Amino acid sequence: MGLIRRYFYFWVALVAVFTAAAATNIALAVTYSELWPVWVGLALLVVAAGCARAAVRARP
Repeated sequence: MGLIRRYFYFWVALVAVFTAAAATNIALAVTYSELWPVWVGLALLVVAAGCARAAVRARP
């Protein structure tokens, strides 16, 4: 619990990174008409949501 409570800006940065990666994968899926980048993008959004939840818990 201590790590989650201390690093608010770390969690916010991880949310930004994983959301950008998900957007890139979804854009690749639309551009190349493939389905696997959509699933990867959705998995990254789930990870980003978990980081966002940790950031809310760590909010100063």
